[in-house]
Amino acid sequence: MSAMSDVSRAVVTLLSLTLAACSGASPRAQAPAERTASVAAVAPAPAAARAPALKELPELGALFHAEQVAGTIALLDTADGVVACSDVARCQRGAIPASTFKIPNALIAVELGVLQDSDSAMPWDGKEWSNPDWNRDHTLRTAMRVSCVPCFLAVARSIGPARMQDFLKRFDYGNHDISSQREIFWLFGALRITPLQQVDFLRRMDEGKLPVSERTLEIVRDVITLDVGPNHVFRGKTGSAGPGDSEREWYWFVGWVELGERRVYFATLIDEHAPDVDVLAVRRRVTEAILRKLAVLPT
Repeated sequence: MSAMSDVSRAVVTLLSLTLAACSGASPRAQAPAERTASVAAVAPAPAAARAPALKELPELGALFHAEQVAGTIALLDTADGVVACSDVARCQRGAIPASTFKIPNALIAVELGVLQDSDSAMPWDGKEWSNPDWNRDHTLRTAMRVSCVPCFLAVARSIGPARMQDFLKRFDYGNHDISSQREIFWLFGALRITPLQQVDFLRRMDEGKLPVSERTLEIVRDVITLDVGPNHVFRGKTGSAGPGDSEREWYWFVGWVELGERRVYFATLIDEHAPDVDVLAVRRRVTEAILRKLAVLPT
């Protein structure tokens, strides 16, 4: 079977998991030796048409524990179409997207002409923010790099709630819910997305399957590029929501690695940590350790 066929089957898996999570359903428990979790079917289907199992890789949990944190990583490798998670239950649990939402925010802004390109000006609003990197003028590229909340708040205001809601539905982004009436709804509102949904969204973005132009996609792919090596391109975005932002803490790192035609999409979410752990550094460090262990990133 071809890699593209496997990827299509993997997408069915992601959609089935999303529907199961929204309905409160959970996958049927398996014997530990099976190392997989079955996906609850939305409707009966012939055996040959059913989505493949979601592979669980609990051994990757040791890399989280070594950093004194708990969480999960969702992975989709186009080489074999396999969708995998280190902790399936956590992969199906929705969380505030926090600054990972800057990816769809930027896509919508560029598509609508609110921002023209990666060098579009994002002026400082003149307010003193807690992060000194936000207290200056930015471009889309530099604002993404320092995760400038006020910059993207101004962008979201220019997009407006009606257009934002329309795009999130067309993107099928998380639960689509921006009804909280909070301006920074991606930090304080009811919007939720699971690690599996993050991976599916990134795959559809990278494959040009979102309702935006290829030019828009290229601009946003460019501004989330973290590293380019001889044989790989590494793209990603962090996000965090902590005390004061939400009822609990969430720390994200999402993105993908390009290895020629092969893609490995990932979404790491940390939701517990020991005191005094610098989770902002750990979220990327643990992700890169996992990707190196899986021979996705070079050692």
